[in-house]
Amino acid sequence: MNHQAITLANWDTPPYNRHSFLNMKDYIPVTPVSRGDGPVRDFTQNLIDLDKVELTRINGSAATVLDVLDTTETDGFLVLHKGEIVCEKYFNSMQPDTLHLVQSVSKSVTGTLLGIYIDRGLVDRNALVTTYLPELKSSGYAGASVNHVVNMKTGIKFEEDYTNPDAEFVFLDRAAGWKEFESDSDPRSIHDLIASLEGERPHGEYFQYRSIDTDVLAWICERVGGAPLAALISTEIWSKIGAEYDASFTVDHQGTALADGGFNATLRDLGRFGQMYLDGGMVAGQQVINTDWVEECRRGDTDSFRVLYSEFASHYPNAAYSNQWWVVDAERGVYSARGVFGQMIYIDPQSETVAVKVSTWPDFLDTDRALDTYRMCAAISAFLI
Repeated sequence: MNHQAITLANWDTPPYNRHSFLNMKDYIPVTPVSRGDGPVRDFTQNLIDLDKVELTRINGSAATVLDVLDTTETDGFLVLHKGEIVCEKYFNSMQPDTLHLVQSVSKSVTGTLLGIYIDRGLVDRNALVTTYLPELKSSGYAGASVNHVVNMKTGIKFEEDYTNPDAEFVFLDRAAGWKEFESDSDPRSIHDLIASLEGERPHGEYFQYRSIDTDVLAWICERVGGAPLAALISTEIWSKIGAEYDASFTVDHQGTALADGGFNATLRDLGRFGQMYLDGGMVAGQQVINTDWVEECRRGDTDSFRVLYSEFASHYPNAAYSNQWWVVDAERGVYSARGVFGQMIYIDPQSETVAVKVSTWPDFLDTDRALDTYRMCAAISAFLI
């Protein structure tokens, strides 16, 4: 591959994304998320050969874990069981110190910061967004509560269509610095875009996935925390999970982090983040995030979820969305952080398993690849339980 051919116009398309997602600092400005100077959380290794664990693909064909990894453009795959590494694999030139773009897994990281601030009383989840961001009183976010935003039940007009050139999501790409501006009317920053959005229905009706809601949460956190998002996540999360490496966020032209999708981290550090959730929000005897918040991430409003996401619910009837996490099974408490192009943190408390997969699919969304990945993680959890 000719890396010099990678531009803002093509970095997130195949084959270029196979390189760019592992080298984001070379293409888009980033800001570091410091790991601090604390000790690294070491993992004991108790490697198990999971390659031949069997599953049935969504198309009905038989497959193994290795088959799924090989056919879903995997860059890194990690499985933790009872806090031990039982599987760790790298592909496509990824190394243990490689920072990989995790797309919307970023939402679960940003949501964690909000959960910390809610627990401290710095943010009231029942308060209006405009309590913290009066700049939005004339926007579609007027009348929306923090709770509406964290669970993506706002009534904002924001089409999350990655292929529609007129969708609001396309303007977010430009505002965030992920694509070139195309006209003088393009919002010049993430905050400018948020303030320009209009409403299309009442807040609180049902779940609809909107990336921009996460950027509103980040703005609230920055306002009450008095610092940029990257610094706040460093202080409150990354320096407390025993991370081995600094992470990073991509930033817009004003230096604002793309909270909904711009996070970059190593495979093991993503595992450390997931392990914190599996352990009820605790790391090395310190409660990083409140246990109640963690429990909420495992449950959710299944009826609200089914309104627009009946296809996913047909495979997972107890699915929901809660606190910036995708609930896979609200009864068993299985949940996941997900990002386009195949990013995932999968947590199964019953089997005490955390699985992390970072990928570079050729398309933003691929239902078969996503469901096969979920089935693979479920097969591994069943094998380890």
